[in-house]
Amino acid sequence: SPRPINSRGRHDMHNYQLKRRKGRDTWHIYWKQDGESQWASTGTSDETLAKTFLETFKRLQQAHEYVNVGEILHQFTVRDYKPRAVSMSRHNSILNQLEPLRDCNPLDHESFEDAVYEWKQERLANVSEVTMARELAVLIAAINWAADRERGRMIRGVPYIPKNRYQKVARIRWLDTEERTRLLQALPQQPLYLRLAVGIAISTAARKSAILELQKHQIKWGEGQIDFHAPADGRKRKARRVCDITGMVEPWLREAFDASQTGHIIERNGKAVRDIHTEFKAMCQSLHLVDFRFHDLRSTWAAGAALDGVPMEQIRDALGHSTVKITEQHYAQIHPDYRVDAREYAKRTYASDVTVLR
Repeated sequence: SPRPINSRGRHDMHNYQLKRRKGRDTWHIYWKQDGESQWASTGTSDETLAKTFLETFKRLQQAHEYVNVGEILHQFTVRDYKPRAVSMSRHNSILNQLEPLRDCNPLDHESFEDAVYEWKQERLANVSEVTMARELAVLIAAINWAADRERGRMIRGVPYIPKNRYQKVARIRWLDTEERTRLLQALPQQPLYLRLAVGIAISTAARKSAILELQKHQIKWGEGQIDFHAPADGRKRKARRVCDITGMVEPWLREAFDASQTGHIIERNGKAVRDIHTEFKAMCQSLHLVDFRFHDLRSTWAAGAALDGVPMEQIRDALGHSTVKITEQHYAQIHPDYRVDAREYAKRTYASDVTVLR
């Protein structure tokens, strides 16, 4: 098994010294391991032989020293991921799932590759491919970080980097007119924190994290706007913007603003809400909204804007996409400007009085 590792992820066994013990002719090797003095006898009083023994001893010790995956994941989390993370809940859950790989040596390519393969097969028997791919992505990021000489500096050598062959498929799910009406009619009966979060999401296309982090100083009553820009705390977040306060959410927003005890807008029982997955899922089930997630409220806004003919560039800006190409990949298929000829072809070719050929 690997030796204990210090806080920088390396074995603290580097300062070997050759000395004679008091009152004895035999040479001994002294060093410190994790702050404690250690020694080993060379078995000889000949200094030349003792030095040769020392070099051999050092090589043997270094051959058994390696940084395992568990320590790499720990150091990656503490030194790189956590300082930039908004929330640690998903990351910590992923670390738990990677636990079977913690004792692996990433420099032992064959053994590590076999271990990763077995872990993949076991995970795929219990979770979806996208879940497994998300977990594997953390492992890959951690190993790349550890091998980087300017960042982790934990691995000397070329590690085995697992392959993540999952190809992400864009999810497009939005509420049609009947579903949206059903949802909006049900909102006033929901608790304030839930109705406000959903109302803001469907009327501004803001992401859930931006809504849950929203604080009182970001509400610009004079301008009638919500400033979703993230605080300058160094944490990694996706693009955010400024949105208008709609008539639907204004009274709920004022109520939440006046009742806030922590400075946050989305509160429950005087405390900031960290997640609303359970409550939102229950509401969707009660309204028979099948396969609908909170993020799909954002897609509902974008799809509605696209169907209404809002220019794709403006939809891009509203969603915070880096390029219009990303927006087009999701919504060009339903935008009237992008399919006018196709629509006319379908209407013309498959009119109600067309004769069916046999």
